[in-house]
Amino acid sequence: MKVLVTGAAGFIGGYVVEELLARGYTVVGLDNLSKYGRPARAPIEHERYTEVVGDAGNAELLHELSAGCDHLIANAAMIGGVRYMSDLAYDILRENNRIVQTAADIGIARRGQGLRKVTYVSSSMVYEKHDGAGFLEGDERRVPPPATAYGFQKLSVEYYARAAWSQHGVPYTIVRPFNCVGAGERWAQHESTSSDQLQRMVRGHVIPDFVERALRCETPFRILGDGRQFRTFTYVRDMARGIVLAMESEAARNDDFNLSGREGCTVADLARLVWERVNPGLPMVVRHEPALRDDVRVRHPDTSKAAKVLGFLPETPLHVMVDEVIEWVREHA
Repeated sequence: MKVLVTGAAGFIGGYVVEELLARGYTVVGLDNLSKYGRPARAPIEHERYTEVVGDAGNAELLHELSAGCDHLIANAAMIGGVRYMSDLAYDILRENNRIVQTAADIGIARRGQGLRKVTYVSSSMVYEKHDGAGFLEGDERRVPPPATAYGFQKLSVEYYARAAWSQHGVPYTIVRPFNCVGAGERWAQHESTSSDQLQRMVRGHVIPDFVERALRCETPFRILGDGRQFRTFTYVRDMARGIVLAMESEAARNDDFNLSGREGCTVADLARLVWERVNPGLPMVVRHEPALRDDVRVRHPDTSKAAKVLGFLPETPLHVMVDEVIEWVREHA
């Protein structure tokens, strides 16, 4: 079977490609390398993998690459941390809508031509205005819409998926990743990105940011807000497995799933964990700074549906994820 993956050189996308190849699929990976340039992780070389550098919003290219494909994983998007979302709000809305519309259009065009399903990668940010814990699938349509352009656009991804099914009969599955962690979130410099821009994008993700600063023994150690923001974290290889399980599952047809690890903690506890893994025995002095306007207080999903329908049961402990990022940043700093 053959799968087209957009955003294939991205952090999650690269692991999805590896998971597909390990399961015996033939894979075409599309990425325009626009955010960071070519990733510092070694490019994937495999006889069943074809890498294409190009725009996931290019309908002609996507139509060409999707020929003979059984599945499309629509993973491409402009994505980053909270600062990234704020700084590039209009670009995110414009470009991501263009990209998802193209994916949906390809699903419509390839309907009846062998394409079984489009699997759309959404985001935990659709729950941005949720005021509690245990986010359930369906809550995204019961709570106020996201305030950020990124969260709102990711919610629109889900509407595109359902509308293409409703009007054109294109089967879909929606997956919502929560806080992926692993090697690969620090990237190589390239000519179109200044050093300052690169660092702002890299440090938008909390664990690589904390690791970099702990390795520099930053004192006092800065934490945005009161530190009581709660997050669950997902090992990126577990996430890739969950996305592929969702793609493969017939029971997941025309359904949506929260994909997350089981272990969570506050941002303050995370900072202490990172500090202690990097600097054992060294006292940690913390300074709290004003929270970012769009920072979400709680990201704590209910994942029982993914466990029941997909058999998705991630078990990787948080300290193992953190240790992998520490090793990665040390090697690529």
